[in-house]
This record gives sequence, C-alpha cells and structure tokens, in this order.
Amino acid sequence: MGLYKVVGRRVIEGGRPKEFEVFFRTKWRRGAKRMYLVGNFTSWFPGFKRLAKTGEEGHARLNLYPGAYAYWFQADNAPSPILDEENERTAVLPNIMHPEKPGIRGSLLDLTVPEGPFEYVIHDEKDPAYLHRFSGYVVFRLRTGKRVEAAWLHAGGGDVGPTAVHELPLERVFEFVVPEERLGEMFSYHFQVCAEGECLEYGFNGVGRGVRPIKTLRREVPGFDKPKWFMGTVYYQIFVDSFYNGDPSNDPPVKIKRVAPREHGYYGGDLKGVLAKVDHLVRLGVEAVYLTPIYPAGTYHRYDVRDYLSVDKYLGDISVFNELVRELEKRGLKLVLDITLHHTGACHPFFVDALEHGRASRYWEWYNFLDDPSKYVDQGVVRMLRDCDVFALREYLRRRALTTPFYESFFSNWLMPKINHENPETLDYFVGVAKAWMERGVAGFRIDVAHGIKEDWLWNYYRRVKELSDDFLILGEVCDYPFLYREYMDSYMNYWLRYWLVSSIALKKTEVRQAVEMINLQIANHPYPQLFSLYNLLGSHDTPRVKTLVKGDKRLLKLLIALNFTLPGSPAVFYGDEVGLEGGDDPDNRRPMPWDSKEWDLELYEAYKTFIDLYKGLEELRHGFASVRLCHDDVVVVERWLKRRVVGLFNAGSEPVEASRCAAIEGLREVVSSEPGQVIGPLGFKIFASP
Repeated sequence: MGLYKVVGRRVIEGGRPKEFEVFFRTKWRRGAKRMYLVGNFTSWFPGFKRLAKTGEEGHARLNLYPGAYAYWFQADNAPSPILDEENERTAVLPNIMHPEKPGIRGSLLDLTVPEGPFEYVIHDEKDPAYLHRFSGYVVFRLRTGKRVEAAWLHAGGGDVGPTAVHELPLERVFEFVVPEERLGEMFSYHFQVCAEGECLEYGFNGVGRGVRPIKTLRREVPGFDKPKWFMGTVYYQIFVDSFYNGDPSNDPPVKIKRVAPREHGYYGGDLKGVLAKVDHLVRLGVEAVYLTPIYPAGTYHRYDVRDYLSVDKYLGDISVFNELVRELEKRGLKLVLDITLHHTGACHPFFVDALEHGRASRYWEWYNFLDDPSKYVDQGVVRMLRDCDVFALREYLRRRALTTPFYESFFSNWLMPKINHENPETLDYFVGVAKAWMERGVAGFRIDVAHGIKEDWLWNYYRRVKELSDDFLILGEVCDYPFLYREYMDSYMNYWLRYWLVSSIALKKTEVRQAVEMINLQIANHPYPQLFSLYNLLGSHDTPRVKTLVKGDKRLLKLLIALNFTLPGSPAVFYGDEVGLEGGDDPDNRRPMPWDSKEWDLELYEAYKTFIDLYKGLEELRHGFASVRLCHDDVVVVERWLKRRVVGLFNAGSEPVEASRCAAIEGLREVVSSEPGQVIGPLGFKIFASP
C-alpha cells in the first residue's frame, strides 16, 4: 500500500482550479505511535506533516504547484526513511542546506503543467502572493504555464502591462504593480491571457470570454502602508560562545584547547563580550543582532535548553542581558534571540520530572515517549540530568550501548527530547515565554527546527504571539523548499537562495539559468513584505564558512556578497565572515572571532561595509519591487524599483560582457563596481541607480 495520488486541483471561489491536490498514503508500521510525511517540502525533517491514521493506513494531503518533489515516510524516532514501496521512481534532490554535499534520495513526485495553455491559469485574490498592498502600490500576479505568451491586467479603467515576468522552471508569473490611487476604494479587475494566437479573459469564474470581473475592497487587500522593521534590515549573527570573552570570572571550568580547526566544547564567549563589541557592529553598519541561544543548557551551543526564562551562568546573568539590551537600543540595534520550540534539553526540569515519575508526572504528556523510562533510567541518571552532567550521561549511554532514545528527539539525540505539540499546555507555556522576553526588550525569535514543528501548533503560536505584538519577529529555521511555511512565520532562514547562488556560481553544480528560475520561484510565491523579510545568508553556525567554500577566491566571494545585498530580502552577516574567518563543518564553522585587526582580511571587511552602506542608502534595495533574469547564459540581471530604478549585473561566467548589452543603463549612474569601464569581467559586477 502506498503511492501518492494526484486527486485533482484545489478549487477556489468561482470554481477556479489552483494547485494540485496530492494524497499520500502508506501502511501504518507495526508498533508505531506516530508517522510523518517527510520531503523536500518539509526540509526532509519529520514533524510538520503528521499522518492521520485510518485502520491500518496512514495518510496526508498536500497542495503543490508543478515541480519535482521527493518524499518518504517516517515512524516515530526511526532513523531510516521509509520510501514509498509502490512508487518505483526515486529522485536525488539537492541538499539545500549543504550544496557542497551529495543530494538526498526519496520517492519521486513529479507534477507537470497541464497540456492546454488555458487549463493552467491561476489568480487567487485571497492569497497574498497573488494580491497584496505595499507602500502605496497594489501587486497583482497571474500564474500560467510556459505556453501563455502574454498577459494584461484590466483595472482602474484601463489596461496595464506587466511590470515583471518571472520565469520559473515550469511556469511563468506575470506581475502587475499599480499605484493604489488608480484603483479607488472598491475596484474590479480581470486579466487577458494570450497563447498560440488566441486571447481569452480570466476573471472570477476562470478563463473565458466576457468573464465576470473579480471585485474587492482596497482596505481588505492584505499588506502594509509602512514596512515593519524586519522588512529589509541588515542582520549580524553571533554564536555567543565563540564571539568574545568579556568576563573571565564566569568561564566554564573546562575549555577547548584547539580553535582551528575548532573542537566541540566551550571557548568562553559571553554577553559582556557582545556588549564590549557593540562598537564593531555599529561601525560595520548592521541593524539587528541575532544571538544563538543564551539560556541555561548542558552544552556550549545551548540548543539543549534547560530554562527558557533565564541566562546561562557561563554567559552572565539577567542584569548583564538587560544592560546589553539597553546599549543596543541606544545604538539603534534590534535584538533577536534563538529559541528551541521543537525540543527542550534533557536537563529541563519538565523532562527530568517525566523521567522520574513516568505517567504520574504532570509533564508526561509534554514529550513523545515510545517506551517506559524505567527500563532505561535509574535514580543515578536522574541525578545526572538534575546536575546537567552531560559528560556522565554520555558515558552512561556508551556503557549500556544505548543508541536510539526511547522518546522522539532531534535527530535521535538523547539531549534534545522533542516536545509533544499536540499538548495545548506546551503552546500556552511558550507563548508566555515569548511575552516574557518581549517585556525584556527582545524584538523577535529565530525558531530552531521550525520545519519540524506540527503545522497547527506552529500556526497557533504565530498568531498568538503576533496578537501580543505585531512588531515581534517570528523567523523560522527552514532548510529546503520553504513555501509551505508562508502562513506560519514572518520570515525564514533563506537557505534556498544560498543554495542556488553557491551551487551555480561557486561550485558549478547547477546551471546559472536554473538558479535564476529558482530565485524567481521564491519571488513569485511570496508577497513583497514577506520577501523583504527573508533572512538572506551566505553562512551560519550550521554551514561551512563561505570563504572556505569558495577556497579563498575573493573575486568570487565578493560577487556572492554583491548578489546577497541586491536580491530582495534582509541580508545577514555571520560573525567573522566580514573579516575573512574560515572554517569547515560544525564545529569548525564556529571558530573564535579574531579581534586583532592584523588577522583581518581588510579587503573583505571594506567590501561588506560598502554593500551594507549601499543597501541602507538605496531604498529600492530594501523595499523595491524585483525582477531577475539571465543575459548571455551567465550574467544575472537584477532590477529593483520603487521611486528610482536600480540595476545590478553579475557575471558568473568566464568571459567578459559589455554592461549595455544586458540592460538599459543609459541615464543611470554607476554606484559600485568590481572594475572600471563598461565591460564586466569574469566574476565581476556592476550596480547602477537612477539619480
């Protein structure tokens, strides 16, 4: 029993078909308590999509656009994926988080565009990706197959041509940006679409002739008159333990001896260290600081939280935290904290209580236990966890040859038991945690393993936190195909963009044309306010350093930096990248920040400063509408516009290209360039702006 089934197209108002509705099923595994649908649409991670059980069958539904997907099923904490036994086709899809590593194999789900050009025309006025407002404009989008050659919007009493046409791998999205004053308070509209010599209309009832127009009130169109602070900002991520030791009196008793390559363990960085280096952040020009977890935990990375409401003793205390918040606020910087809502630490008192008292514990239902803890845990283990003696616990597990936990956890890690997101108490508690840190001056949370949290819990958490403060950022860790998560968070880690830039330009694993199509896929699937909010990164605490990935090629690295600051989103700097810090896989990517400027790559430092200043100085780079296309197979052309027009040309190829052959740049001034003159050399770039 298995094999997905495409049951049709989802139907929206007026009887119009939208995405494909796909039904998945599999045999329920003997003894399994929970089963999950996993795929590139869930970052290859279980939790977001749980299978419903009917008899001996598990099943789930997804709404998906055309494309190649891969999937599998997973039972409880099982380490091995369960491929679809009735689907002989498999596919190896990119490892989005790690372009330098092999792809990931799963059962293939291949969705193609219908044959008839007018069978696949989509506009959903209830979906912000198709209709939204921003800063005095209304954005309309129409999605079609490649066989539709042209489209117009009829609105405000006249015809409007597309301001951009986004070319996707299998589709084409026509985008129309119209000033709000042209539309009136209540407006109606329809589209005209042309294919193979025939032009038809698209309206409330779909494609035809003399169609019924779509009517809406302008005030009901979702959007923003003014952007939130996180819609176009410059982030700086700090892995706190590795940043700077500002207070040796709170150092851990055992510290690492090898820092390059770095080994696991404490280095000694703390909150006073961050406070001492605020001037560095201000000089660099960043606007928001994102700290990896600062809560009490059993490890140096602190993703195994034992208390969500206080500060780890090796980092300082709440008074130091408050001082840091005050200083950042005084300097105009926002503070974002990392939080683990997918799992707690094994040392967390709730988990320890559940281990000690079993089903009698009020916290038993906080976790997904698969077996009776008394088979594995004695009072000695409970004491280890109460003391958070991680070394003793690991030795205990080694001696007893215990490999897979008897509870669901993060990647079968004993120190990170998964939270039971079906228990409403967990939602109430973590909303309370968000409220407490808001009151301490925190501007947002980055949610660790957001792609592994059950969808209805994540949806409810997002809405309840936004009710407390609409300005409080919810930024999720999503590591692959990110578009299912649009309604669950303001933003996410844009590993998707990073993959297509690095894999095509730096590693030459994919074609630049494919990268452009995939970037356009992201643009077309998001309303602009969310697009501007995406956390655009070249590296993080979970990836190799970007300078190491490009093998020290600074021309290539500066090309990637230039693109990261020009494409729509909020560009992020991982601490140390601005001075050329190198490092391989975790934990080597967390080397200590070098504070002796003699060790800095000053050429890179100046490049980062240049692009940060450019981003902050051109409103179009923060909040401008976007078009991305390809010229001469290897030149990426990025256009941004709002009040002015900005054009970026990025040569990913090995041959020089004359700038004027790729874009209309007459009357524009050059604002930054990799080299003088009108020719863009290999791995070079030029950015122009209107006066």
